[in-house]
Amino acid sequence: MIKMIAIDIDGTVFDHKTGIHQTTKNAILKAKELNIPVVIATGRNLTTINEIAKELEIENSYYPFVSQNGGQSFSFNHEETGELKIYYTVTFDPKVTKELFECANKNKIKIFAYSEEEKYAYCNKKISVFKVFMKFKTKRQKLITYKKNTDFTNLRVSKFICFSKAKNMKAFREFAESYNISVFEFSYVTEAHSNIELNPKGVDKTYGLKYVAEKLAIDPKDVIYFGDGENDIAAIQWAGTGVAMKNAKDHVKEVADDVTTLPVEEGGVGDYLFKKVFK
Repeated sequence: MIKMIAIDIDGTVFDHKTGIHQTTKNAILKAKELNIPVVIATGRNLTTINEIAKELEIENSYYPFVSQNGGQSFSFNHEETGELKIYYTVTFDPKVTKELFECANKNKIKIFAYSEEEKYAYCNKKISVFKVFMKFKTKRQKLITYKKNTDFTNLRVSKFICFSKAKNMKAFREFAESYNISVFEFSYVTEAHSNIELNPKGVDKTYGLKYVAEKLAIDPKDVIYFGDGENDIAAIQWAGTGVAMKNAKDHVKEVADDVTTLPVEEGGVGDYLFKKVFK
């Protein structure tokens, strides 16, 4: 029996050209009627999750959401205070952060790094199209340019987004993996295989969803999870029912229990819920 619905955003319920399909919106409303928690689990930060939650009409639920690929959990409407509540934020060790920036500079990698404070981000290039794009997408208002004397102790980094050509990224990715850092493909831009996101060691969406499931006293076997990307694989494998989108890559579909009949732009999540869950 499904007792919790967990959803990725980009490529799962939200398409960058068509937005959120009405069938998926209707399915989320149906879940609310049935008192089934709908939990967002995404690589996005909480600011950019808010607009999606509002469109799905779940911004006022008190259930914790998962952001930054599991690096943070929060609720827009805390059950006791009714206000924004951040339950946890996992950050990188400041020494590792500095080494990652130095390695990035050496290998011509552009970095956009979320700080634990929602308004701030670190960059290693003063001017770049990537920097402008990420500032717009993440709505981080204040950017700090990295220098050798930058101190990450007081304002720690919680997530890296890294952009470069594939030939430059190989050595940088190997360096990150040598620290057992969580590495995922980044799907906002083309050539996603050479653009990556980094999370602290052991942090992925499962890390966050375990926290949420325990808080809501729900067994993982009663969770259904929908996703489409490399950062969804762990969650798909963890959930009792892990569903890959029709538009997902083959290596994501291979680990899933099922695949939606329709892609994101045709309301794949909503179609699946109505046909296979809401009986």
